[in-house]
Amino acid sequence: MGQITPAEFEKEIKSAVLKNIYYIYGRDSGRVSAFSELVRKKYLGKNYSSADYTKFEGKNFSISEFADTAEVYPMFTEYNFIEINDFNADDFSADELKVFTGVTENIPPQTVILISVTGFDVKGGKKAPGAKNKKIIDACAKAGTVTEADLRKPAEMTAYITGLAAEYGSSVSKENAEKLAAVCLGDTLRVDNEVHKLASFAGGGEITGQMIDEMVSAGIDTTAFALASAVTSFNSAASLKILDDLFLQRTEAVMILSALSSAFMDLYRAGTAIASGESEAAVAADFGYRGREFVVRNSFRDARKTTVVHLRKCLRILEDADLECKSTRLDQKIIIEKAIVQMLAARNGE
Repeated sequence: MGQITPAEFEKEIKSAVLKNIYYIYGRDSGRVSAFSELVRKKYLGKNYSSADYTKFEGKNFSISEFADTAEVYPMFTEYNFIEINDFNADDFSADELKVFTGVTENIPPQTVILISVTGFDVKGGKKAPGAKNKKIIDACAKAGTVTEADLRKPAEMTAYITGLAAEYGSSVSKENAEKLAAVCLGDTLRVDNEVHKLASFAGGGEITGQMIDEMVSAGIDTTAFALASAVTSFNSAASLKILDDLFLQRTEAVMILSALSSAFMDLYRAGTAIASGESEAAVAADFGYRGREFVVRNSFRDARKTTVVHLRKCLRILEDADLECKSTRLDQKIIIEKAIVQMLAARNGE
């Protein structure tokens, strides 16, 4: 019982060990979905249908209805299988959560409960879940199994991509597997989709770097970091070209500013770490970059192109741009272009 690693979870789910409750969460939503499917197949069989189990969605979740359903004895299946997706304890009162934990303490032997979280961050960007969600996690750990499907480490994701390509009858070099992992930000679901698409195009041949460049669209976070990198390199042409591409893709200004601010926070952490003599490993550990170590590595690389003073100035400029976008009717593209030009002009804090 208790919280186990993803590797331990995969081993347990393939064994004869049976549990009455599973709680699966983590930043890698694709991996959460894959683990949830393993649980369904274990208890419902490979050819199960939606009629074989009860599913609740977090937005309209009734704890009293769930408590009643947990007592039902299955008529046509071996288990009374219940799945709850995106149950956020913060949305419920203390009394309601008491009812929920009461169910976990007295689960009938014929009932199996799967709680999967794919639509929100249980930790809220922090190192640990909030008090209410932690209470639910602890109750589930006591009664069954809890696992956090965090992003795979770069080496693990590279090996995963290589193996997945082989399953589709294709191949990919280590360098290009790393490239694809970086573009997909380590998200398993996106990696799965992209490898399937690339392998189909390759027709049994090798997935090349050119294929990745031409067929895999970079997400907003990846593009924002490329924009931040161009700014710290004081490359005005590249900076404005990337910004134009984002607007051509109809990316909302608020999303651009949010992603760009996040990229500059990564750079600022790296810059202050370099100035303090701290290592990449220390930054990755202290700020929860597990599975995204490549972000730290790239941030250290680009932070050396400028100064901490300049990075701090850029963050202030982005804060002002965000406020201006939300408080005026000015063209938001112009506001962001102005911010980019200001950041380029603020070399060394001038």
